[in-house]
Amino acid sequence: MTDNLDSEFSALAHQLADVAGAAAMAVFRTGFDIETKDDASPVTRADREAEAVMRERINATFPDHGILGEEHGAERSDAEFVWVLDPIDGTRAFVNGIPLFATLIALVRDGIPVLGLNAFPALNERWLATSDEPTRHWARGHDGVAVRVRACPSLASAQMCTTSPDMFDTADSNRYAHLKAAVQDTRFGTDAWAYSMVSSGHTDMVAESGMQPYDYLSHAVIVAGAGGTITDWNGQPLSIHSDGSVLASGDATVHAAALATLKTD
Repeated sequence: MTDNLDSEFSALAHQLADVAGAAAMAVFRTGFDIETKDDASPVTRADREAEAVMRERINATFPDHGILGEEHGAERSDAEFVWVLDPIDGTRAFVNGIPLFATLIALVRDGIPVLGLNAFPALNERWLATSDEPTRHWARGHDGVAVRVRACPSLASAQMCTTSPDMFDTADSNRYAHLKAAVQDTRFGTDAWAYSMVSSGHTDMVAESGMQPYDYLSHAVIVAGAGGTITDWNGQPLSIHSDGSVLASGDATVHAAALATLKTD
């Protein structure tokens, strides 16, 4: 991306986070209906409304860009640039009044993520990075401060996060069990927050699988932009065509050790 395009895309990503956050917060901790999708995950009108307002803004700003969203599907998916949207990542947190839900926004160019933004509207915090600019963190009291992952002496001393132990199929569950046994401690229930914490140097690793592009593409740019390593469980870079397994680490040596552990039979 050129500097001008990079600036325009980042500005739009912030606008998308603003409008999606406003839609989500208008519903958060109010009385609302909860539906169940075909995959047994919950969805609310806030999910759909937040994505709808983002799609409207993208179409008004870059009408030749594609869009892939969790709630409203794909349009112009063969475009050079495609925005990948998860309006409320962590809907289970949202429906339980837990403020760790996020709006995840990624921009891919020919399938490769080049921009990622993780916004947490209930906490008024967000992280953004591009392939040309490092990861920055916005919160009360500081505006766009660069963040960095932390070093970790060994896999055995690593702190790991995973959204849920129930997210794995049988094969991945066996692989994950080896990794969980190899680290010092594991925290569940973190959703997208964990990837931001790796990027800001507050935890060491995230391991998950069964994910969709809108679940992981923003993290790919944010973790890398903070000096971390993020791949699938086979060590391959993440793209819109990845298999849905994700390993994110602050320390490259520990990441390599974790990948070796995941290959254990």
